[in-house]
Amino acid sequence: MSAAPDFSKWVATIETRLDSHYPDGVISLGVLMELFGIVGGKLSYMFDGDAGLARAYESVEFLSPAYQGDYVRATVKLLEVGRTSRKRLYEAHVVARQHGVGAAPSHGEMLAEPLLVARAVGTVIVPREHQRLTPAEFKRS
Repeated sequence: MSAAPDFSKWVATIETRLDSHYPDGVISLGVLMELFGIVGGKLSYMFDGDAGLARAYESVEFLSPAYQGDYVRATVKLLEVGRTSRKRLYEAHVVARQHGVGAAPSHGEMLAEPLLVARAVGTVIVPREHQRLTPAEFKRS
């Protein structure tokens, strides 16, 4: 019996500052979903050498608001690999916050602990003929 595959090195991360068009400064939930798509694309390039196609999210949770000026770290981890499917865990954490910090609009601070604002589990499909870099131990007939 072969050992379970090691997914630990298949993690991608991006960080960016967020902007809002809402009067209260809250970030649109769609922006967080777009970050999941961007970081997922990065993982797809790392693993398969192809961006793949989003199939579905089986769960999406918005756990805390993100605000104008927040710096968010989006991370995706590979959970399972099928013949063409790749199941993943996505998370978005606020790592620095401007909202409600100090008296001046330019004040901000790094958070002592990143704040989890969104989490999702989703699947992407990468057609076999597009799997250019897929490691041999993950290839299935």
